[in-house]
Amino acid sequence: MRFIYMISLVVSTLIINANVVEIVEGVPYVEIEADGKTYKIERIQEEDSYLTNTFALTSRPSPPFFIEPFSVSKGVETYGELEVLDFISKKKGIFIDARLANWYERSAIPGAVNIPFKNFLEDAPERENVLKEIGGAYDKNGEWDFSNAETILLYCNGAWCGQSPTAINALIEIGYPESKMKYYRGGMQAWQLLGLTTIVPKETK
Repeated sequence: MRFIYMISLVVSTLIINANVVEIVEGVPYVEIEADGKTYKIERIQEEDSYLTNTFALTSRPSPPFFIEPFSVSKGVETYGELEVLDFISKKKGIFIDARLANWYERSAIPGAVNIPFKNFLEDAPERENVLKEIGGAYDKNGEWDFSNAETILLYCNGAWCGQSPTAINALIEIGYPESKMKYYRGGMQAWQLLGLTTIVPKETK
């Protein structure tokens, strides 16, 4: 009887601790490794949870906040949340938060590195170092050569935010391969709307 009781207790504990809100059927969470840490990305389990922060806003002044097209360019694949999770969990490339630092420091998606979109622009003093970090190099004529380009996935605040599209378009202009770029259009707003895990980078370093 004691053995049966123990089994019952274990099963009850598992049921209590099981995720009610899964990512997809049979997948309660996804673990990723970044910066020497392991993060468990899951959805908020409280079924009555809702957004109360700035991402609960439905309207923002335009300009600058217009709704962005679904696709930045024909050659740049647009991702949803499941594709993002697959990309970061399997370490398929560099996951870039293209927002300005003040946004990133408040909240970010685990595994993302902050490279603000302005650093990809022609007049940015940081651009040369940034392009080298993602696989760019100068050829013998002093032009950018992206034959060893990394695959990069960029996101910003959401479908109304132009920061990551601006970065992508700047890279297209100088010859970065479109096949090596991915765009998470939903960004922080869609990520949080689905209750997925975020981090405060300053507190996790």
